[in-house]
Amino acid sequence: MLKIGFWDEYLDNWHANYYPEFLRQAIAEYGFDAAVTDAFAYTDAPGGITTEDWCLERNIHRHTDPAAFLDAVDAIMVIGADDARLHSKIAVPPLQSGKPTFVDKTFAHDVSSGKRLFEIAREHSTPVFSTSAQRYCPSITAYRAEHEKPRFVSTVGPHSLDNYAVHQFEPIVALMGIGAVRVKAFEAGDNVTQLMIDYGNGRMASFLQTPNPWAEFNFMVSDGTNGARLASENFYIPTMKAILDFFMTGVSPVSEQETLEVLALIDAARTARTVPDTWLPMEQFR
Repeated sequence: MLKIGFWDEYLDNWHANYYPEFLRQAIAEYGFDAAVTDAFAYTDAPGGITTEDWCLERNIHRHTDPAAFLDAVDAIMVIGADDARLHSKIAVPPLQSGKPTFVDKTFAHDVSSGKRLFEIAREHSTPVFSTSAQRYCPSITAYRAEHEKPRFVSTVGPHSLDNYAVHQFEPIVALMGIGAVRVKAFEAGDNVTQLMIDYGNGRMASFLQTPNPWAEFNFMVSDGTNGARLASENFYIPTMKAILDFFMTGVSPVSEQETLEVLALIDAARTARTVPDTWLPMEQFR
């Protein structure tokens, strides 16, 4: 049986709270010989429940020794989903373990940090996988299976660039592929980001992010003649299946190049906001 462990700065956060049960649902639904068994956290959640209570509530064995945790498990879930800067510290020991490691969104705060983490994984022959769960919306996976790459993608979503932009850039990269040529931001407001991403040959993507937490994700695609809305729904269990397949095979379904492209687009968006209405070449961010 494959033993899966959760590793985090602190475990009382949304992804760490819900992902163990989502994994257990996928294990039961798809018949994986796997279980969520162990957890390690560097500290207790500020103002939240303790690591000990978190583990007791989920019937997970708590480790206080990180080396003992890494020895006990077969595959690792690195969470830290609320602040990608944490991954530069907390993801390193798992990526040095040689065991399949899923690093939750966003993989790294920027491209340079992401390249460093991938290099650590390579040095220790550690399989690594990272994604936004939005990539596994059934509507997106079905479209990719049935169509060529679209000519146009439009995304809308909530919250901030640092924390939530990945949920729009991941579908853009999944659908359009890597190789964006240039990016331009419009002067849309202090807390709103509006971008155009030019892929060349008439292929474009648009990105609109508003801080309103109630704004729903909205994805649109077009081949130049026909368009479709791709619903953002029912993505967590398909994401868990993708993670479990990765843990079983050690083969990531998302390439390093695609993950770095997502980070490059986030970096480009940060810079483009400071020079609105100016095309910026993507090569400077890769």
